[in-house]
Amino acid sequence: MASFRLKRFANVAVLKRTDPALLMAFLTPFREFLVDRRRLAWPDDPMDVDYTELAEILMSPAEDTPDELLDALYFVDNLADGDCYDRLLEEAQEAGIDLGANDLSPEDLALRIWLADRNILERVHAEQYRIRPKTFRSYFAYEATPHEWECPDADLHKALQDNLNLWFDFKRKGRGARVFFFPKEDAVWMLVRHGQRIRREGTVESDGGSGSIFYRPEKFDVLVYYPNTGELAIHADTKGEREIYCRLLGSYLFGDPEYFRFEYPIAKYTLEPLIDLGQDAMACADIDGIAFVHLSELHMRHAAEQKDIEIRRADNVFTALARQRRQLDEERLATRLLRAKFRITFVGGRERMVTIEPPNIASFDRETDTSMVYDWLASRGFMLTENTNEYEDHQSDILLGVA
Repeated sequence: MASFRLKRFANVAVLKRTDPALLMAFLTPFREFLVDRRRLAWPDDPMDVDYTELAEILMSPAEDTPDELLDALYFVDNLADGDCYDRLLEEAQEAGIDLGANDLSPEDLALRIWLADRNILERVHAEQYRIRPKTFRSYFAYEATPHEWECPDADLHKALQDNLNLWFDFKRKGRGARVFFFPKEDAVWMLVRHGQRIRREGTVESDGGSGSIFYRPEKFDVLVYYPNTGELAIHADTKGEREIYCRLLGSYLFGDPEYFRFEYPIAKYTLEPLIDLGQDAMACADIDGIAFVHLSELHMRHAAEQKDIEIRRADNVFTALARQRRQLDEERLATRLLRAKFRITFVGGRERMVTIEPPNIASFDRETDTSMVYDWLASRGFMLTENTNEYEDHQSDILLGVA
């Protein structure tokens, strides 16, 4: 069940400008529910549909509303606009869908494509989530030389989704998980659409009364696999989700559920250059497109047994520390750097924030800038460029109770 907040198909005016025949064909699989449970007067002629009654039904889902109906309404409603029109038109033409000779409104186009191939709407909808800001955790393959990447065939793809559905259903997040693959030049992007736990919210009805809405929010997790290094970068909310992705992708794509090192991950990032190079670690003249880099936030742990964590925030943390006559290299033995946030100014003036947290976490404001950011991180030594098949030893932290 998708998150359910219709923008268009709960609007009588929008329903009226939709081709009645297409609208009723779209609703036909749910006729029994709409007629028997919601008392919709099903018209003999599509031109006679009661739009007001239909809009009231669509805007008030309940626990017995079929998930399939909610999903169908959600995707059609979200993509039935001018911004997605050209993209949907291209996909429909590429798939050979007969769109008829007449011009189609955005609503008609979305409905016609859904009736022909719902996968197109789901894929276009998924693509919208790939470019949003995210935090990624990286997990490398155990083997220093990773296996070659092969896109899964239809049977493997289905088996992967079926097993994800079993896991999400067990976690009370419903079924309906879908995996979308977007191969790029140097990486394979994967988007996993799944549900979250059921929510119920109070609403104000059109007549001024009080009501409630019952829905399952939608979530997109983003995974990026780099074949050259065997790295799987995961953007997901929970440890359980990240673990199941590592295990199932390892199993179905590479034949080994333990293919990716999930426990004690191999380090991808280090903050040692801040200690070794100091302010010089912010140098960026050799990176095309980057004008300035400043360290704007630094998390440091001094006495592990006391959980003594210091957080410094400043326009330039190095300058702030220098005014207190402090140097990071002089505190090397008593200090461990936990997290650093960099303010990167690109040529042209725009700024982005990048956060690094060893051994394997990175947060970016915009994925479109990651190429330049990665070049800078690697050049200054913040990013470990090879899979060394080694991992950070957290045992001392665990023994001290601060991991």
